[in-house]
Amino acid sequence: ASVSRIQEKRTMQSISEQHKNNSDYFLECAKNLLDTSTPLAAILIAHFAMEHKGNQLLALHGYKVESHICTQIGLSRIVGRKELAKKLSGIFTLRQSVGYRMTLKQSKESRSEAEKTINETVIPYFEEIDKLVEEMR
Repeated sequence: ASVSRIQEKRTMQSISEQHKNNSDYFLECAKNLLDTSTPLAAILIAHFAMEHKGNQLLALHGYKVESHICTQIGLSRIVGRKELAKKLSGIFTLRQSVGYRMTLKQSKESRSEAEKTINETVIPYFEEIDKLVEEMR
């Protein structure tokens, strides 16, 4: 199963913390990639950062999620935040688009696209989830 219930509060906290650590790690990695010769790779990594961030919140709601589509569904149905699910879906689609491009190259445009994604999608998503996590404490 891609989703399982977490019954014990301590386990919820532990899994949530693991996802928080992973999301922070991947976000830092994505930011670091912006200043390299491979900035579009930041979008690939940013997707994983956002997925882990969503799973952080879902763990606090008592769900262990192991599938990107289940994370989207959980954000929409369990947390009641369809806009967060749409942002995660959007970055997944963008990740696929970048991953299958036939001409990946270093350019001003690719750096700009990656920076815009991180600054306008990923960071606001993180901030919103952090608010929701804080409200649960």
